[in-house]
Formats: sequence, C-alpha cells, structure tokens
Amino acid sequence: MKLVETLALAAALTLSPVAGSALAETPAKAEAGAGEILLAKVNGLVCDFCAQSIRKIVGKDEAVQKVYVDLSKGEVRVDLKPGKSLDDAALEALIRKAGYSMVSVDRNFAK
Repeated sequence: MKLVETLALAAALTLSPVAGSALAETPAKAEAGAGEILLAKVNGLVCDFCAQSIRKIVGKDEAVQKVYVDLSKGEVRVDLKPGKSLDDAALEALIRKAGYSMVSVDRNFAK
C-alpha cells in the first residue's frame, strides 16, 4: 500500500507545474508608452497560493495592468496602466490585504 501511495504522489508531482517556474511569469520588456513599473520585495511568498492571492488582490486595483510574482526572489512586479499611479502606501496596503508584508519598493527599475 505504501508503494501505491508513493507512486501516486510521484505522478501528481510530475504532472503539476513546478512551484516558482509556473508562477514566475517572465514579464515582457517595457513597451513604448507603457505605464510605470513597480518592483516590491515581499516577505512570505513561498507557494502558488501566495502568488494567486497577490495577483488577485493587487490586480483588482484600477491602476494595475499586470502583476507578476517571482517566488524564488520574493518579488512582485506591478505594471501600471499608462497615465495611472499607485503610491507606496497604497501598494503596501494591497499586499497587506493579501496577507503579506512589503519590505521595499523600487519604481521604474526596468526602464
């Protein structure tokens, strides 16, 4: 019976996406005329649930165009819509609402 459980677990792990690689979407290079880009260091990002929670809560803000989560680096990249802004306190409040704590934020790091 133990062998069957082990094989079932191995099959499930093989078929499921690797945590981190599936979540750490590679953001496209900044397009001309694109909005501001924020990169937040966040404590506690360790699993797919963490990334989904961050993307769901932060992505609902009207200024946010796209949210990328890199679990291996503990970073959240937030691409804002052109002409929109999101101050550090508002971003921190969104991350806190998702259940995590923001350590720092870097603005326009990729431009």
